[in-house]
Formats: sequence, C-alpha cells, structure tokens
Amino acid sequence: MIKIGIVGSDNTHAERFSEITNLENPPKGLHVDGARVVAIYGEEEQRTKEVAEKGKIPRIVADPKEMIGLVDAVMVVFRHGDKHYPYARPFIEAGIPTFVDKPLAIKVADAEAMIELADKKGTLLTSFSTLRYAQKTVKFIEETKKIAPLTAGLSTGPADRESEYGGLPFYGIHAVELLLATFGYDVESVLAVERQKNILASVKYKTGALTAICFLGNASYVFHLVAYGKEGYLDHFVDASTCYVDGLKVFLDMINTGKKPLSNEQLILPVRLLEAIEQSLLKGEEITF
Repeated sequence: MIKIGIVGSDNTHAERFSEITNLENPPKGLHVDGARVVAIYGEEEQRTKEVAEKGKIPRIVADPKEMIGLVDAVMVVFRHGDKHYPYARPFIEAGIPTFVDKPLAIKVADAEAMIELADKKGTLLTSFSTLRYAQKTVKFIEETKKIAPLTAGLSTGPADRESEYGGLPFYGIHAVELLLATFGYDVESVLAVERQKNILASVKYKTGALTAICFLGNASYVFHLVAYGKEGYLDHFVDASTCYVDGLKVFLDMINTGKKPLSNEQLILPVRLLEAIEQSLLKGEEITF
C-alpha cells in the first residue's frame, strides 16, 4: 500500500484524489487500489478540514514537512503554480516521489530548478494535466497514428489570462498539454492574439505542421481536439470522467516501476510554451524556441 500525502487543500483535486483512494464507494464508483491518502496540509484550516472529512484523510499536519517519514509519495496540488516549487522542494530533497499538479510552475526558472533538484537527488518527479491520460483521450491519440503524418490541428480549452491563480497557465495548461500529447514536442515558434478574452495561439512545428491552441475566455466550457493528417482527420471532445483515476494510476506506476512517464523536456516545454504565448501577446510578435 502506497501512503500518499497531499499538499494543498484549495484545489478540488485534493478531494478527488483522496476520494478515489480512501472511500469504499467513491463518486461515480471509480476507485484506485494500492494507495491511500494518509495526510494532508492546507493553508486554509476550514477548507483543509472539509477535504479531510470528505476524503477520510486521517491526519492533518500543521507543517507539510511533518509528512516526511510518514508517506511514500506526495502530491502537491495547490491551484497557484507559484506555490508548487517551494512546497515540493522539501520532498524532492528527501527523495520522496513527487507529483506536482498542473502546471509544474508558472515561471520557467522554477520549473528548471525543480527538475534540476530532482535529478541531483535522484527523486522521481512528474507533473501533468490528468486530461492527457484520460482513457478516451489516450485512445484518440493512438488513433491519430492511422492518419499520420499530422500536418495541422487544434486544441481548444477554457482559460483566463486574468485568473488569480497565475493567469493563463492555471487552466490553459490543459489545452497546451493536450496539443503536445497529440502533436509532439518539436515546437518551433508561437504567435498569439487576443480578442474579447479569447486567445488564439498559432504553434508551428519543425516538422512543418501548423497547429493552434484556442483558449476560451469568452465562450462555453469545452475541451476539444482536432487532428488533420495526410490520411484523414479526427476530432475528439475530451471526456474527463475517468481522468483522476487514470492520472493517479500513471503516478503510482512511476513509483512502482521507477520510470518517469514524461522526460524532463516534456515536463518543462508546456511551461515554456505558456510563457512564450504570454510574451507574444505582450510584444505582438512571434516567439521562436
């Protein structure tokens, strides 16, 4: 049984991950065996108690470092990405396998520092949007091989550049990771424009593929992928119903096998891409990688 500590109670993800491990009859009947959330830390006392109660988490700690020695792994799930590195650092330094919720960081420098520290300490570290590992999304990405090579496409998702949780990266990370998971990481440049809070980012690939990310700040909530290839086209409306279970299984598999699901470059590129999109919006020009 892998004992997990959750750091950060403000995010609903803290509830979902504890429910699917700790409850006998979790919502929607989704359950993950082989793990249990045994401790939680949060900055807001009442909210932390609420999450602990809903997820049947037996221990609330006053300092996240109290979890060291009590847990086998940790999940840092604060909403604001600027909190991820400082809260993850003690666990990475202690060699405890660490999952950092999306985004890995708001600043590229923080993401680089986390990855460098994990490499130095030999600590298993990963971070991802669970949407990319949702069962139907994984199947869609596999199906795109049948229409390869992919030459164009679109990833659409909600985002708010003015979000109090770090702006565009807080929710925009989902659409970014879905694009990269589908089309790859060989990005050449990005050019972004904004109108009435909707943002369109043109992402060029070194392969010649031309893709776009549509961040919806002034439209209905949806996650949608479209892939065009030499042999046809496919589209996919992302089904998030299993994503927490699917994502947690990926994290647990990393712990059990010692193999990271994403390389260091795959971890950091979403942060770099989001930073480049913000720079493109501010400067009104194409940003090259």
